[in-house]
Amino acid sequence: MMKFLATSDIHGYLPNITEEFDLLMICGDICPAIDHSVYYQENWIKTIFTQWINSLPYKTAWSKVILVPGNHDFWLERMTEAQKLEIEMLCSHRMKILRHDVYEFEYPVSDGLDSLKIFGTPYCSIFGNWAFMVNDNTLEKKFGQIDEDVEILLTHDSPNVYGLGDVTEGPFKQVGSGNKILAKHIERIKPYILHTGHFHSGNKKFEERNGTWMANVCYINEDYVPSNDVLSHNFDEETKKVVY
Repeated sequence: MMKFLATSDIHGYLPNITEEFDLLMICGDICPAIDHSVYYQENWIKTIFTQWINSLPYKTAWSKVILVPGNHDFWLERMTEAQKLEIEMLCSHRMKILRHDVYEFEYPVSDGLDSLKIFGTPYCSIFGNWAFMVNDNTLEKKFGQIDEDVEILLTHDSPNVYGLGDVTEGPFKQVGSGNKILAKHIERIKPYILHTGHFHSGNKKFEERNGTWMANVCYINEDYVPSNDVLSHNFDEETKKVVY
């Protein structure tokens, strides 16, 4: 039985993870909110963040961290492919950064090796001058590139389904404010697992909906204060079933 963890929108608050895991999924907005300059973010990622990644309790040699950037992660939007490889190397190749990319997560099973097809996308609807924000036509094109055989879908934006993109705290409460284009493509793709972020007060309940296990996994609330646990659940690698 494998252990999967998921979180998002940590904004510089690095969770104290003590549970050994096979896969940790982070759905964006890792950088502190106190300074959005690319110089600060690059230095923070290359030092404090990579040190945290290297200190995590990996369960096996196969264990990985999958990171999808978010709209606050300006340096991750601008970094070159060489810089991305440098960060992954600083993390002892334990972490893969997905900027609208696919990754085959391999793991051992009783008769050899199996894998899960993971796709991560940071793109969001426009609501300001933030990273990875594109117009609806580009969103339609981007989300349309995600294959229907993707088994785990990690998005920074939250779709307009089951309250994942609702704002239920603070002065700007709004129901149904999630990404409608993303919602349409999730229905097409039908991933087995969907984790999202961006909307700090979206639905955190991890449950199966129409064949997809899904949750908004934001770590902080609308006041940018840590208020949610890192999601933890088991995964049967032989049957590819969530155990929760």
